[in-house]
Amino acid sequence: MKDFGFVFFAGAAVALFLIFYLAEKQRTASIRALASRLGFHFLGAALPRSLTLSGTPFSNHSKVWNVIDGEPNGVRTIAFDCQVGSGKGSWRRTIIAIEESGGFSNVMPLNPEMKIDSAGGWKILYRPRVPFGFRVAGLMPLEELEPYLNSVWIEARKSGQ
Repeated sequence: MKDFGFVFFAGAAVALFLIFYLAEKQRTASIRALASRLGFHFLGAALPRSLTLSGTPFSNHSKVWNVIDGEPNGVRTIAFDCQVGSGKGSWRRTIIAIEESGGFSNVMPLNPEMKIDSAGGWKILYRPRVPFGFRVAGLMPLEELEPYLNSVWIEARKSGQ
């Protein structure tokens, strides 16, 4: 009977791991589809060398994945999932980086919780880390990411890029 409890908890842990793994695979597939739909390139886990994150909370990131890169109406835009730190103290965010070249700098957050930093000719949009909160503010849902990427395209058209 004691073994039943161990087997139950081990099975539950494996099931939980499998659920997280499948959810991450689904997110990657959805981001690939989003990139294709918007004319972006899916780069996987490789950030372009031209993107700098120095001076932002992400300058010492430990992992990036789901990187997409595109130029809607000539405005270079990169979006990716990022982990800062490792272990229990780590945190994850979805980052949107918009190059400021060509005079385009009309970047406004659609969500008041979003923060905008500047780093080496890029505007970096993200949801800041909060020390305590009931809402998990990690990776941006695709339902929120797509309107951000579309807004860059719309603003670029308005400004004549």
